[in-house]
Amino acid sequence: MKRVVRSGTLFGYLKAASEVGIDGEAMLSRVGLSKDFADHPDSLIPLDAFVRLLDLSAVESGRNDFGARVAIARGVPDYGLVSLLLREEETLGDALRTHVAHLHHHCDGIYVSLDTRFGNPFLSFRIFSDYPTTQVMEFAACGLVQLIRWLVGSDWNPSTVCHEHSRHTHAITQSAFLRCEPRYDQVISGILLGRDALSLKVTASPAVLRRQAKTLIEQTLMSAPDHFEVRVAQIMSQQLHDSNYNADTLADILGMNRRTLHRRLASRGLSYSALLQQVRSDAAKRMIELNSIPLAEVAEAVGFGSLSSFSRWFQSSFGCSASEWKRKHRPAVQ
Repeated sequence: MKRVVRSGTLFGYLKAASEVGIDGEAMLSRVGLSKDFADHPDSLIPLDAFVRLLDLSAVESGRNDFGARVAIARGVPDYGLVSLLLREEETLGDALRTHVAHLHHHCDGIYVSLDTRFGNPFLSFRIFSDYPTTQVMEFAACGLVQLIRWLVGSDWNPSTVCHEHSRHTHAITQSAFLRCEPRYDQVISGILLGRDALSLKVTASPAVLRRQAKTLIEQTLMSAPDHFEVRVAQIMSQQLHDSNYNADTLADILGMNRRTLHRRLASRGLSYSALLQQVRSDAAKRMIELNSIPLAEVAEAVGFGSLSSFSRWFQSSFGCSASEWKRKHRPAVQ
């Protein structure tokens, strides 16, 4: 499944590249992207090309904070119509739930989930790619914080930000922007919000105009192409840790029966088992490559009841052990 993102995501890249002394246009060309992206912000580009661009630029510049620099240079993320819809919500909680529901219109390889089960809400994010994701994960973290500040005010700060990768030598750029000290080598990446953050009011237009604008934008988004398989993969990613999770559970979440689920996936040339294998493989590879989480915790996070069953699955899926994979696939930037 090829993942794409709106080319508007590239806003800020050339400015950040110039600040660290590299040729941004040459780097764009190197990964097959056009320098004229600003003229067509709604056009789609391969997500892997964007991820690789940030990673290669970090290597070229010697700046491990390059992903954060691009997000800061860009400013408030451009999600197209989705951005307008967020601003028409009443509270931050409403806006974040709308963001989660409609993010696939902007990018179908970034999965965001809002967890409100515990005392402090947690906005988690995952990015699946064949390339090292340290830079794009920091890009995403800074972007989400900017988005929240745009919605509720520039003085808002996260309680903390969690990263799955290890701390690097230029971490001060990100911590200064976030106005908190991120936690590294975590099991999941995300933003810990304050206990009452979801009830914060969104800075928006009067209620009557808000309802009219929301109706118009939602109608436009509803007419956009269906991304059913992206929604399925997103739910799988969120539920992956549950070893009892199965096709019936997924169908219930989607409001359909198991037969309908299989039929809709088959119409796209997919199957439940194949998509689950892809989501699980992407998650396992990312966790093994980017941080020092014990393999037993990786096994649990991707839905295995024991390390031995995870090890057998990994060997069968990749033709080597998880330890061997980690040695062969180290991030380009440390």
